[in-house]
Amino acid sequence: MSLRLKLLLFLFCFAFLPVHSPDWGNNSIAADIADKSPIPACLIGLNWEEGPAHAIVVEKSSQTLSVYEWNQGFTLKHRFPCSTGESPGKKEKIGDRKTPEGVYFFTNAFEKKYLSATYGNGAFVMDYPNLVDQLENREGYNIWLHGTNKRLKPRDSNGCITVENGNIDILARYIRLNRTPIIVREKLNMVSPDIVKADKERLLDLLQGWKAAFESGDNDVLASFYRVPAETHRDLWQTWDSMRKSWENDGILFQMTLKNVTLARGNPCVVALFDQYMELDAHVTKVGTKKIFLEPYEDTWKILGEEYQSGTFHDEDASPAIAALHRLDRVRKEYKNVAELVAEWADAWSAKDIDRYQACYAPDFYARKMDKKAWIRYKQQLNKRYAWITVTVEDLEVVQGVDQSTATFLQRYRSSGNHSVGIKRLRLKRVGGLWKIYRETWHKI
Repeated sequence: MSLRLKLLLFLFCFAFLPVHSPDWGNNSIAADIADKSPIPACLIGLNWEEGPAHAIVVEKSSQTLSVYEWNQGFTLKHRFPCSTGESPGKKEKIGDRKTPEGVYFFTNAFEKKYLSATYGNGAFVMDYPNLVDQLENREGYNIWLHGTNKRLKPRDSNGCITVENGNIDILARYIRLNRTPIIVREKLNMVSPDIVKADKERLLDLLQGWKAAFESGDNDVLASFYRVPAETHRDLWQTWDSMRKSWENDGILFQMTLKNVTLARGNPCVVALFDQYMELDAHVTKVGTKKIFLEPYEDTWKILGEEYQSGTFHDEDASPAIAALHRLDRVRKEYKNVAELVAEWADAWSAKDIDRYQACYAPDFYARKMDKKAWIRYKQQLNKRYAWITVTVEDLEVVQGVDQSTATFLQRYRSSGNHSVGIKRLRLKRVGGLWKIYRETWHKI
């Protein structure tokens, strides 16, 4: 057979290979999608600071589970066969053997050694019922994504999403608790990435407008983002309005930051998940991982409801946003002088201003087998090595005495050559009536 004939035969066979249907005998169908290839309309955006980011999409009609990666565009990484609930339709009540449809996140994970044989090599707990499910009176619990020791068959679960053991092991590499979305639909709608990009830009603009309204103290504008403002919104506003006026009178800058934004489309709500931070001057506290449900309204979206992912904020018994405002106000009132030193220290370090930096230290400073002179020389070398340095302080806690205090906080360090996160503890004493650092420790987390 000639080479030309062999090539034609190969191309003919390749043209008829299946692309979208699941292969129940194959572990994974890996694929690379060109930038302009259609993607599921439910995938809008994964703006994570530390990437690449991933999302899991389940199509019940074809009994397939897909993993998409975001890195300047969505790429299909894996497609597996899966098994969903025995009964068709959205889950409505306990025992109906249906799999929920919507946007969910994983709140817990279990290794094989903690599970019965039913769940195979591992299991991930989904946050069903979410707020939309609760508003629509849907019931049920313990909806998991898990492996199985049995032969995988279509529509063979009690409502969970099941994959083969080898595939749950692969999925574990892509799942981050309270971060990675799993989107379940009966049938996926594949669209151009340009359509998704336009939705993403509009939604990010909406979130920025919502944030700006809160920062500025314009309650009427803030309320306009909601379909019906909740009682918790009014409670938060009363706390915030009082604090904001006090801080403004003192010339203190407040701002709110949304990080690691995930945008995914359910049916029909869009879910926005993000890490919410509040900052007073240089003092930052994490409020929690917030989830906002946006429903279509005329030519835009309105906030149907909002909640925080359980376990992602400090005080489970209080409103996370109100608790965060009180933490910042406590720093301002009770620890003002110490907090100012810590803010100056972090700002000087970030600016690579060695004169301001060393002024934060006492003459008898000692840490890591270095006295103050050796410590400053070491910092000067790092300043020369890195083009830029950024140091942020989060969740400052101060134990204050008459002549000595301790400042403990989460330190995020980033530079052109390194980054780390850890717990920093500064021990301070009064020198000439001013607080100065005389001991310093750091533990990586």
